[in-house]
Amino acid sequence: MSTLHDRLAELADSAERTPGAPAAALWERGVRRARLRRAASVAAVAAVVAVVAGGLTVRTEPPAPLPADVPFEQLHLPEHVRPPGTWSDAGRPTGPLAALGLDLRTRPEGLFGERQGLEVFGVSAVDGRAGWIDLPGVSVDARALVGWYALSPDGRWIGWTRHEGPERPDGSGPQVGWSVLDTTTGEVRDLADPAARRVADATDLAFSGDSRYLLTSYEKRGGGGAGDRSHRFVAVDVRTGERTTVEGPGEKWVPSFGSAPTGIAWSRGRTVHRLDPRTGERRELALPQSVVVASWGPDDRAFAYIGRPPGAGGGPWRLYAGRSVAEARDRPLPLDIEPGEILGWRDDRHVVVGRFRTTATIVDVVTGETETLDLAGGAEKYAAPLLAADLWHNPLVAPVDQPGGSDPRRPYLVGAGVAGFGAVIGILWSLRRRRGRA
Repeated sequence: MSTLHDRLAELADSAERTPGAPAAALWERGVRRARLRRAASVAAVAAVVAVVAGGLTVRTEPPAPLPADVPFEQLHLPEHVRPPGTWSDAGRPTGPLAALGLDLRTRPEGLFGERQGLEVFGVSAVDGRAGWIDLPGVSVDARALVGWYALSPDGRWIGWTRHEGPERPDGSGPQVGWSVLDTTTGEVRDLADPAARRVADATDLAFSGDSRYLLTSYEKRGGGGAGDRSHRFVAVDVRTGERTTVEGPGEKWVPSFGSAPTGIAWSRGRTVHRLDPRTGERRELALPQSVVVASWGPDDRAFAYIGRPPGAGGGPWRLYAGRSVAEARDRPLPLDIEPGEILGWRDDRHVVVGRFRTTATIVDVVTGETETLDLAGGAEKYAAPLLAADLWHNPLVAPVDQPGGSDPRRPYLVGAGVAGFGAVIGILWSLRRRRGRA
């Protein structure tokens, strides 16, 4: 009876081969080829296993969120504002937004390096999840400043100063206008002054109390600053792009933006102004204190302002509030903190004031009773986030835990390492079998 070895030897003798080459040489070549095939198969299997294992942890880019079509009563501010994890790739949060802020984001650099920089993040008023937001035309140096971006009271619009460039080593360029992002659709609209290709010295950006107008003060050209009376105060309709010059050049100081249920409100000195851009109607309100910021309640009757004694010496900032302008004029309310800004109204009777937006105090304008909230939740933030002022009407909800994320290169690096290790094991296994047969 012939063995398998005998049969293979017979096949080797009868196979075509190079003239003069012995059958043994052909046999050895076949053995070597078989060993190489086995080693390649083992390496391929190891690579497939590594890719599959790594693929389980690969974070795919989530689809763009759909416009949020939910009742206003289902939109909420979180009790604490939590930014996304520094490596998070959760994608743009679903609008409308409850909060908008800046925080450090980590990105890969090269094969093993990483870099950190300030990025804009938002917190959804729909589901409470946070995500990074790309704002086109934002200069590198602008990210370290406060006042170049704004969130509308209804959470639907983000406004920011738009730059062209780069023209400077830091990657920033001159300001050419403004942009607004519809947080429910992702649509970006560019706004500009048609009479000025570039603008300069643009100051704080804000939305009107009805979320319809983007407010800003700027010069048409650089060189001078606010003191040379060249600033103009402009309101731009975010839906149509129509511009209304609220105040032309001539004022020495830029205005302090306020809020009202309709139209535009602002203060200068001891006077609070209101304008209805659609009708052109203007009103003025003189107060005994120098006004820092003023706001009308949802019923357009309740009134609150932060004021200080007029004059160069000034004095501490105090909250004046009541169910009407007449009641609020000379009625300072005692607070445990010196108020810095008016964050909104919970209802016609309760105004919300803050101190750098890390704490909020809800004040009953009738009794003076207060409730203080820790918006930061004990966490340190680079810049306190902006809040959608209208959402104070609804109950605050517990914050959502935000995933920390991880280096997106990790699955591929792990997969490559496993594949390389598998290939080495395959080669060593093949060599061991070869020595065993020898």
